[in-house]
Amino acid sequence: MTDVLTSIDDRVQEQSVKRPANNSADNPADNLSERSPEILDLLVPWDIPLECQLELPVKQQIEESLRSLLQALNNPNFFEAQHQIHKILNTFSTPETQPAQVKITKTALSTADVEDYDTYFHINHVQTSSDEATALLITRGLLTNCNKFITLCCTTPNLSPQHITQQKQGFISYIYLLTRVFNIQDFPHSSSPSS
Repeated sequence: MTDVLTSIDDRVQEQSVKRPANNSADNPADNLSERSPEILDLLVPWDIPLECQLELPVKQQIEESLRSLLQALNNPNFFEAQHQIHKILNTFSTPETQPAQVKITKTALSTADVEDYDTYFHINHVQTSSDEATALLITRGLLTNCNKFITLCCTTPNLSPQHITQQKQGFISYIYLLTRVFNIQDFPHSSSPSS
């Protein structure tokens, strides 16, 4: 019996989800800064800053994008909101990143577990080299998640209005958290989102 269980366990480990090799030597244009919008680039949790000191042009771009995102999330028409968020994403800067060098996960998970999770959910853990790139990466991640959520609302009409409102409120709370982290002043006060 233990031989059967060991054999099953070995096969399960062999079938772990693997990302296809990215051979950027064959294609120099294929780098993390040019990823598909289906891939979400995230900082490793211990690299997420408590505050970022930003140069004015980057700070203004992020502030304008967060204001527009707030308006989109408060728009009760999902299709209009989707168009608004898509427009923000298309004009938002893509920061320069490098793959995160994670040798230990600082959690109970092994690096293989994290790699499987990341592959399944289309996530790349990355590093940045400046506060501006970090702020752009975090903001772009929020925009990407909001875009995917509103797209889901457009394509799945039977979602619970209460759950939609709760999720929108979560995104709005995150917007306000980012305004504090990036020291953005005079941001509009929070209001309840429409579903």
